[in-house]
Amino acid sequence: MKTKLKIVTLVNLLLLIGSCQEKNIEVDKRNYILTLSKKIQANSFEPNQEVKYLDIISQELQNQKNDSITRNLYFKIAIRYYNLNSLDKYQNVVTKVHQLSIKKKDSSHIAKSLYYLGDYYDDKSNIDSAFSYYSQSEKLYRKIKDTTNTAKTILYKSGILFDAGNFTESEIETVNALRLLTKTNNTRLIYESYNLIALTLKELNNCKKSLEYFDLALKQLDKLENENYPKDKIVKSRIACYNNMGRVYEKMENYLQAIELYNGALKTKGLKQTYPKSYAMLLDNLGYSKMKANEYYGVDKILFESLRIRDSLQTEIGIVSSKINIGHYYLIKRDTSKALAYLKEGYILSRKIKSSSHTVQSLKILMESDSKNKNYYTKIYIKINDSLQETERLTRNKFARIAYETDQKEAKIEILSKRNTYIIIASIVVFILLIALFLIYRLKSKNKELLFTQEQQKANERIYQLMLVQQSQTEKARSEERNRIAMELHDGIVNSIFTIRFNLMQLKPDQEDQKTLLVKELEKTENEIRKVSHELTQNLLFEDNNLPEIITNLVASQQNKFNTKFDITIDKYIDWSTIPSASKIHIYRIMQEALHNINKYSKAKKCFIILLKTGDKIIIRIWDNGIGFNAEKIKQGIGLKNIKERTKALNGELKINSKIGEGTTIEIVI
Repeated sequence: MKTKLKIVTLVNLLLLIGSCQEKNIEVDKRNYILTLSKKIQANSFEPNQEVKYLDIISQELQNQKNDSITRNLYFKIAIRYYNLNSLDKYQNVVTKVHQLSIKKKDSSHIAKSLYYLGDYYDDKSNIDSAFSYYSQSEKLYRKIKDTTNTAKTILYKSGILFDAGNFTESEIETVNALRLLTKTNNTRLIYESYNLIALTLKELNNCKKSLEYFDLALKQLDKLENENYPKDKIVKSRIACYNNMGRVYEKMENYLQAIELYNGALKTKGLKQTYPKSYAMLLDNLGYSKMKANEYYGVDKILFESLRIRDSLQTEIGIVSSKINIGHYYLIKRDTSKALAYLKEGYILSRKIKSSSHTVQSLKILMESDSKNKNYYTKIYIKINDSLQETERLTRNKFARIAYETDQKEAKIEILSKRNTYIIIASIVVFILLIALFLIYRLKSKNKELLFTQEQQKANERIYQLMLVQQSQTEKARSEERNRIAMELHDGIVNSIFTIRFNLMQLKPDQEDQKTLLVKELEKTENEIRKVSHELTQNLLFEDNNLPEIITNLVASQQNKFNTKFDITIDKYIDWSTIPSASKIHIYRIMQEALHNINKYSKAKKCFIILLKTGDKIIIRIWDNGIGFNAEKIKQGIGLKNIKERTKALNGELKINSKIGEGTTIEIVI
């Protein structure tokens, strides 16, 4: 016995198909699927036509990407097939989505497809396969910690055990499901658990406890009503509870209480029209309880009304029950011929539909009432009873074996999965090691290159320092020599000429012309010497032109693959002699790094360098018309950091203005 949850409707299918449209993935095909689904939404065709449309959608889905959207659509189509009783198509779709789920290692969908396959085999009455698939599904749901679905699969396994007559195991499994469900808010599954426990307890003759669990089940139906669960399903479930409770009271031989429950259920509004099967069942059970309570008035009408409805509905198992009860009624009325006729009809039909319980029930009555054929029916009864006991024993062992085989299968799959996992992990580790070795090699190469560059820069620094020191020493020597010459000119020659001029002034008056001429020449010579001495001293301050020459040579030597044209302008009024050697080094390095970046990144056609004196400040401006960059987002490399550090060392201010496609300007104010 198993109550299935069929909560998926056509509207859900349509909404899901509509929501799964993706603009860039198989748009035309998904639109085609949507068009077909709209035709299904119209619901203006026969089931066969709907099956055809579902076939087309299923075919189209085979060309879609194997993602969760596609797999969910497969599940929705499978449910439509199931509701239309196209079980073979249902199985094909579920098998397909099972394979797709395995490829993507989607545990949730694998478990769901196994559960759906369990439903298929359960409907086909292949309880071995159904039990196996439910067991596999349960283990996967348990593994991914899906409590609700784990409990649901356990509950369905319990239903199979109940149907097979393994009531003790069914009770144990149902209790396990209930333990999990108490951690959830799934009222419907909790109701089903209480109901199934009550039924197993009835079969195990624990009637008092059975009634307690039926009461709990009814309380869950009240909760479902507050949760706005479909009213028709609640009504049908409540009728089933009242009927089953009546059967428990029958077993307790409390027929009056059973009659009260049946009558209460029969008062359900619209019962006969809406639920004719349930109506016929309640009538049949009511008639039986009335007979047992010795209330025979109207019993025949009740029983024949039940049989008439069941005949019209062609519910064979119900017809068997009605015929057996009518036969029982005629035995009480001592109409043996009619009684035996109905009992034999019930017996033959029960054998045909393989209803063991009804077969045993009819044989018991026939053994007691048909004296002529008593031995015949007794032999059949013993044979069938022994067969049922053997079947029950084999069934109990069979399900234990299925559970064991499922565990073994799961263990093998887990071993293979672990082995594959180890292989994958080993491959990943080897791959990571290779990448690490490559990165280490690249890093070492980069470090070597960086160290070489740093060493080269240091060597250039030292060379430039030595050059500046040498130049400074040279200039010092030149300055000393100039001072010495000036001193010689001033202290030696000037004084000598002054003495000559003085002596000439002492000449005789008659030599006036000669004296005047000599005096003027000497004065002229004296002035020239003084002028030379003065200029030698003054020009010394403006002759330190080495740094401008070095920078000019640096700019002139630049070349790159972009054929950038470089131009430099240096203000002649910059007094380089006042700038310390260390500061000159920083200026040179800033220029060198900026030009290096232009050559490497800018793709410029033109580059202008200007060194300008403004007041007591020197402005260095470097402009190019290259590709530019986003100054806020650009990653700052070593070069740019060095420029900033050197500007800071000069107590200067650095400004970088660049836009993509508009070139770059670097300005340093010292």
